[in-house]
Amino acid sequence: MNTRTIEKENITQGKDEMYAGDKVRLVEQLVFFALGFLYSLAGFGKGFSPFGISLACSSPRYCLVSSTAGAVVGYFLLLDSVTALRYTATVLAMAVIMMALRPFKDIINRTITPVVVVFTCLLVTGLAVAVADGFSLPDILLCFSEGIVGGAASYVFARCRNVFYTQGGLTCLTSKDATCIVICITLLLLSLGGINVKGVYPAHLVATTMILLCSFYGKESGGAIVGICIGVTLALGEGNIYLMGMYAFGGLLSGVFSRFGRVSCLISFFLSGIAITMISFGAGNVVPVILETIVSGIIFIILTVRLGSRLEAILVPTVTSPIIDSIKSDIVSRLKRASMFSAEICGNVTAVNDVLDKSEQTDCKKILRKTKEQICGSCGLFDVCWNESEEVTSRHFETLMHMKKQGVYLEYKTVPQAFSGICIRTENICSNLNKMYSEYKIRERAENRIREIHSLAAGQFMNVSSLLESLCEDIGRDVRFDMDVAARLRSSAVNCGLDATECCCAINEMEKMSVEMRVKKPYDRALVANLSSQIDVLTDRSFNLPEIEEYNDCVKLIYKEKTQYRVLSSCTQFNSGEERFSGDSYTTFTDNNGCFYALICDGMGTGAKAAISSSLAVSLFEKLIKAGFGINASVNTVNTSLISKSGDECSVTLDLVVIDLYTGHCEFYKCGATDTLVKKKGKIVTIGFDSLPLGILSNTDMGTGSGVLDSGDIIVMCTDGVREEDYYELRQALKVFTEGDVRKFTNEISTIIRKKQPEKNDDMTVMTLVLTKN
Repeated sequence: MNTRTIEKENITQGKDEMYAGDKVRLVEQLVFFALGFLYSLAGFGKGFSPFGISLACSSPRYCLVSSTAGAVVGYFLLLDSVTALRYTATVLAMAVIMMALRPFKDIINRTITPVVVVFTCLLVTGLAVAVADGFSLPDILLCFSEGIVGGAASYVFARCRNVFYTQGGLTCLTSKDATCIVICITLLLLSLGGINVKGVYPAHLVATTMILLCSFYGKESGGAIVGICIGVTLALGEGNIYLMGMYAFGGLLSGVFSRFGRVSCLISFFLSGIAITMISFGAGNVVPVILETIVSGIIFIILTVRLGSRLEAILVPTVTSPIIDSIKSDIVSRLKRASMFSAEICGNVTAVNDVLDKSEQTDCKKILRKTKEQICGSCGLFDVCWNESEEVTSRHFETLMHMKKQGVYLEYKTVPQAFSGICIRTENICSNLNKMYSEYKIRERAENRIREIHSLAAGQFMNVSSLLESLCEDIGRDVRFDMDVAARLRSSAVNCGLDATECCCAINEMEKMSVEMRVKKPYDRALVANLSSQIDVLTDRSFNLPEIEEYNDCVKLIYKEKTQYRVLSSCTQFNSGEERFSGDSYTTFTDNNGCFYALICDGMGTGAKAAISSSLAVSLFEKLIKAGFGINASVNTVNTSLISKSGDECSVTLDLVVIDLYTGHCEFYKCGATDTLVKKKGKIVTIGFDSLPLGILSNTDMGTGSGVLDSGDIIVMCTDGVREEDYYELRQALKVFTEGDVRKFTNEISTIIRKKQPEKNDDMTVMTLVLTKN
């Protein structure tokens, strides 16, 4: 086969696919025209039929014209001229608004958009007609009721549209999606409610079949809910209130007896329907009910036998397992116990250290006492020196010990003449004191080191306790797991072609959703992109692009709901003098809860040593926060790490800003850091606290403050390389700057300040943060 033949085949195949796509679109246009027409016929009387407008507003964008045309045709066929003109004006106004919103994809793709549009259009046109007719209170209430019903119907239609226009939409339905589909079918039955063949209504046949199916698979809850929904709708539409009791009571009973099989489910509905019909109308109207139930029962038996597994997958939603809460409680209790035991270990280590300090502390008086026993005890002049002249001899010994503490090496030439002139064992005493004092200093250094190690160990156990406590707070937050949506998303991923093994959908206390999904390797990134667009539709939320974590045999896709704000940041640094390294370190990052962190640490001094200390503090803090630990626990751990880093003093300042990107709430933390400037709504505020740097004391005492920022607000952070007199220049530049090139502003103001400093003997760092709408 030559190249030209292959090209012809490819062209032919492309044309066939294009024609097939055109046929599908044509079928969709016809279907939505028919749906618009049928739903316009559904209503609770000829003056209350908003469902055609709701359907047209919730239809796909490319089917808006056909569904609108179908609704207009239906209204003119069913209603009087005035009401038809009113509904036609409403549906045309709706269509114009929806077409105007097409460029705004984030708005038009939201399920709430058709609700607002339909409610507004129905209310405005309804009030206009009410004003023309006399503006009575019942008419006004009816307009509001119609707008609410129409808006609710548009929400139901939009949910059903999302179900049918996503891959795997009919598998693993959530309870909300299943309810929306039932309501859509019920409203469609309402448009066909007037059609009957010798007293047998096709709409009743479909309604009875639906109730039997939902009762069989959904048990009591499924049968009762669907029975009530269908019964109320058809009863109000047809004016036969007995349908409400028959379908509601029949659905409940058939759900109760569904556990005994299909036949029991059918018989219970059959008997309850006959009983309610006879109570309402007598025995004369029982025959149509019997015929409708028999035909529906046959259809029900056939469907459950032939399509049982598929129907079960559609009608039985995934239930949330209560074991999640028990596992969560068990994890929290275990962490709390571990935190408590770590705190107890800290107390025990401290107590042991105190006991050892009291029991093993070396005393200089012991050196004198042992010298007296070992050297003077065997001397022939002991009685003369210690019995007759004890006070004088003791003063000489204390003088020798004082000299030793001052670093004097004791020998015959260095000791006082008053002592060497009367003591015949001066050399022996000096030698013994030199030896014992040297051993004493060695023991003292060892004991100090042991006490230091004990204190550090106690501090580390306390840090572990604090870290575990912060994990308890994080895990103990009010988080719900939506198992229905998770099952739905996993099914959609499988239908997209991804081998998804797990899916977790969590909703935090702020009602923000996060989705984590494990997908086996190999995987196609194009399929992931397709899944990402469907997740927005299935959850009716907007998510960021997924974070992808690679593992040996799988990848984890992490979706976070889009935040309201984002931060534009820029940082400029200048080294001290001719130093190659800056003693300042900084970082910006976001955590798993949608919080933005900006951190600057200024190491003590300049050069490489200060750079090591500040970079250690920054990297360790960032890792602890990303691991899920709290701010206080992370800062305490950094402080302990700096203290135990070496024997030399190793301290850093800490300047931290935390911004909640969902709400704009901002928190400031400072440990020895300089002031921060905040420009809020054009006004400049100085944020500063008195506090000590990290790495000096074992107990950290941070200065803290908080506030709420909005789009356009600016934060400028800096180290002590920016002097107090430089803040005037910084404020003047910040007054002029609004929203623009953040990097240019930071570079220019930093350069201006640096040039005005006569002695550039300190590291300087300036960071600018601008909060903007996402």
